Amino acid sequence: MSTKCLIADDSLYARLVLKDIVQRILPEVEFQEVGSGQQALESASANADIDWFLLDVNMLPPDGVETSRQLLAQGIAASRIALVTGNRSGHLLEEAEEMGICLINKAVSPDDVGGFMERLQTFFNKG
Repeated sequence: MSTKCLIADDSLYARLVLKDIVQRILPEVEFQEVGSGQQALESASANADIDWFLLDVNMLPPDGVETSRQLLAQGIAASRIALVTGNRSGHLLEEAEEMGICLINKAVSPDDVGGFMERLQTFFNKG
């Protein structure tokens, strides 16, 4: 059985970069890509076999935080959901902690790609 990862981000470029990095960590992973929170929720309802959800915070409605809340309400385990964002606000971190989901800061420079990979690896190892 293969591992399936849903990436929700309204930026095609961000999805491509994230896919590339995740494939380095999980070479056999199958991806599903969507551009909005609504599409992520629809995919989760239609595909009960998605193992991981990587959600951008700032995307077409609902945003990543609200999408996470709705995925949790659908019975998706918090350990399978991560907000992947460049937003480093304390408020966002508190919201993620309250829901029990992971907040992974995106690489904001080429120097941080290794650190970003480590943050993703830690998330996948927890699940």
